[in-house]
Amino acid sequence: MQTNKINLKGMTKKTVAGILVLLLALINAALQIFDLNIIPVQSEELANIISTFFLIAMTLRNTWKNCNITTISQKVQQIADAIRCGELPEEVIEELIDKNEATKRGN
Repeated sequence: MQTNKINLKGMTKKTVAGILVLLLALINAALQIFDLNIIPVQSEELANIISTFFLIAMTLRNTWKNCNITTISQKVQQIADAIRCGELPEEVIEELIDKNEATKRGN
């Protein structure tokens, strides 16, 4: 059975940026609970509106990217589950990835 290890080398710059922006939004929201505004605006109400919008936008973006709400993402999840359960050998997936990359290069 495959273990689900974190692969930092496999993360794209876009994924890292999304995680960092979400963390910033969460830290900002937590700081606002203690009346510490890191958004440099004068009006507290405006700072709250910007912070709330920022947090909602990042939550929706990460939900869209990380939850299986599209048909293709659900199929990919089924493949990942089959690999984890040992029903689909990881080697088969590696071969498919290699074939796909070769096709993209025109080989």
